[in-house]
Amino acid sequence: MITYFEMTMADGTPLEYGVVLPNDFVDGETYPVLIAFPPGPQTRAMVVAGNSYWGAEAQARGWVVVSPVAPGGTLFFQGSEQYLPEFLQRIEALYPPEGGKFHVGGVSNGGISSFRIATMMPGKFWSLTAVPGFPQSADFEQLDKLTDIPITMYVGETDTRWVEQMTATEAELQSLGGQVSLTIVPNEGHVIQNLTGAELYDLLDSYRGSE
Repeated sequence: MITYFEMTMADGTPLEYGVVLPNDFVDGETYPVLIAFPPGPQTRAMVVAGNSYWGAEAQARGWVVVSPVAPGGTLFFQGSEQYLPEFLQRIEALYPPEGGKFHVGGVSNGGISSFRIATMMPGKFWSLTAVPGFPQSADFEQLDKLTDIPITMYVGETDTRWVEQMTATEAELQSLGGQVSLTIVPNEGHVIQNLTGAELYDLLDSYRGSE
């Protein structure tokens, strides 16, 4: 289901990424494209883990999912975000996104990474989905950049530290006039088990844009 590719960045760093294509994919056609950041150490194995949310439903619903692997083990909010503008530019040429913008989402460290890239390049995204995820302090200070992007966050009820951070993020976005939804999932921990791809893509489909 996931096919892996590698691109060499301008400074010579190899960046691997996994791609899930729709069942009816036609090369060169425009599709909604989700940039899905993996959890944990953001390795290839974590791309697989993250795609338990994103992968199968994308194939059925006509979405492209692109999941970058952290080069050299440096996470996408601890230094490897420097490669994301170039990465997105090149992905845009390979998989032209619907309406000229991507959707971004991620699980755990991938959710944190989603806030990092969205605050870096807010004009590139239709939506942000964190399952779970919250902005690091430097990104929290820039949430005013994200008020035009619908932000959806899920966190398990017993994942207390993340609940606190994400509740604060929701409050800040609301105070800024942003479009934000936080769901605290009952009886769930850090890995949210009963959240389905169908539920996530019902939301993602509602955020599709065509400008």
